[in-house]
Amino acid sequence: MKVWVVGCVLLFLLVEFYQWAKGFILPLPIYIFAGALLSIASNYSQDMSNLFARNEQVDQTASLTDIPDILTAETAITSLEAADQKIVKSYQIRRFCRIAMS
Repeated sequence: MKVWVVGCVLLFLLVEFYQWAKGFILPLPIYIFAGALLSIASNYSQDMSNLFARNEQVDQTASLTDIPDILTAETAITSLEAADQKIVKSYQIRRFCRIAMS
């Protein structure tokens, strides 16, 4: 019998706490302050002086491995001619398929 009473009391307390926590709302400045503290805590391992450092050299993080091709007039013309030929071929194939289907 005592177990039932203790179980019911604990269940009642849990439900009351859940309802209280569900309706509990913090004001916006507390959320902003908590976010600032969280960002400071998550970056604590880094030196805070780096955040406000000036005249700092930035390391190069990327480099070119290949020299890019420069588009010249000749390559542009040959590219356009090749594209035109592909368009003509695809048109001819579509036309042939339409004729074959009918």
